[in-house]
This record gives sequence, C-alpha cells and structure tokens, in this order.
Amino acid sequence: MGKWLLGQGSLMLILGVTSTIVYVSLHIRYAYALGVLTGLLNIIPVLGAAVCVLLALLVAAIDSWGRVIGVAIFYLVYIQIENSFLTPRIMRNSVNLPGLAILVALLLGSALEGVLGAMVSVPTAVLVAVLLDEYLVHKETA
Repeated sequence: MGKWLLGQGSLMLILGVTSTIVYVSLHIRYAYALGVLTGLLNIIPVLGAAVCVLLALLVAAIDSWGRVIGVAIFYLVYIQIENSFLTPRIMRNSVNLPGLAILVALLLGSALEGVLGAMVSVPTAVLVAVLLDEYLVHKETA
C-alpha cells in the first residue's frame, strides 16, 4: 500500500505542477490555488479530475473563451499522456506490476464499484499478485 501511495503521490505532483504552469502561462485567476487543488484531487481517480477540469474551465471562462480552450486542450493532452504513459510506468516501478495489469485493474475496479473501486484496484491487484506468487508459484530453491 505504501508503494502505491508513493506512485499516486508522484502522479499527483506531476499533475499539480504541470497544471499550475499551464494556468500561470494562460493568466488564469487563482492559478496557484487551482494547481494545488488539481494535484490534490487527483487522489480520486475519475471524479477528482472531472471536478478540477470543470472548476478550471469555469474560472477560465470568467476572463475569456481563449483561456477555456487552452485549459481544455491541456487536459485532453494530459489525460492521454497520463493514461498511456505515466500511470503504467510509475505504477509499474512503484508496485512491480506490468502496466497492462495496472490498466486492467483500474478498468475492472472502476467498472465494478466506480470511484471507490478505482481507488482500491491497484492495491488489490498488488495483493492478489503477492498471494499468487507466495502460494501458487513454487520457486525452486537452490
């Protein structure tokens, strides 16, 4: 569980820093507060990101539609990068599971129990992998 939290913390930090940089460069009001909130709410897999996107879009809409488009483009690009590159690699390195196993666990968890299922899916997959390795895979002793 600790390794998963370390990996999730890394993803939260990456999103928080990159979104703060984008908000500041787009001159969005409350850029630093929005960036920190975006990073912190990334602990909630699906709902946290949706809340942050909506909040950032609303704040950007106060000033101009160009900023709204900039925030929308940033999130569309970031979600693709996070889902296809960052999450599998960071979680693989932190919990020692293949990237495909992590993606399957996240999909199954969110399909079965929504946000709560997605939150516990990777730690559950790690537990299952450890139990399978411990009790079903017989290692040869030298």
